[in-house]
Amino acid sequence: MFPKWDDSYSVHNAKIDEQHKKLFELAAKVEYMFDKPVYKNDIKNLLAEFFNYMKDHFHDEEKYMELIGYPELEAHRKIHKEIIQMMINLIQGIKTTNDLKEKLYMVAKKWLLEHILYEDMKVEHFRRSSLSHDDGGDVSFEEDKDEKDDEGAIYLYVCDCVGQIHDVPFGIHQKMQLKGTKFRCKKCQKPIQFHKKHSAGFLIY
Repeated sequence: MFPKWDDSYSVHNAKIDEQHKKLFELAAKVEYMFDKPVYKNDIKNLLAEFFNYMKDHFHDEEKYMELIGYPELEAHRKIHKEIIQMMINLIQGIKTTNDLKEKLYMVAKKWLLEHILYEDMKVEHFRRSSLSHDDGGDVSFEEDKDEKDDEGAIYLYVCDCVGQIHDVPFGIHQKMQLKGTKFRCKKCQKPIQFHKKHSAGFLIY
């Protein structure tokens, strides 16, 4: 049984989380079809929807990783290419309806369990691990959730590291702007400074 989305899978970026939720929904449709009698065209349509959405998501995710300077971007990009190629091979090798259902199920399972639940969570860990409290303590994004978040806007900060961008959750942004709380880049040890805010659903390229 595929896992269902919950906040423990959040990477604390509204755009990426929104896309992950959609892919969880598509995977649930795959699971529902797996042991049900369905028409071949229904599976093909779901496969096409899954494939197209996944390509768009991978593109956005890679641009985001590039923006924040994620050090394992190239390895992550390679995984994306492998998943896309796996989907292409699946499409080209369609034989029977049951064969298609089984292959699509395995791809969805591998992608969900190995990619979102493991590889993508490494990106969230990288963001957290690049920051510290002013006293050197670790930063937790979970404790900084806020119901009044500006519809998932992205708050970007900079430090003295060349080209480094820190994407911080709304709660941390509020602490810095309203309370004067300081957070530091672990690499250069300098306080991060507000750079710019991006609107809801907008991923900078």
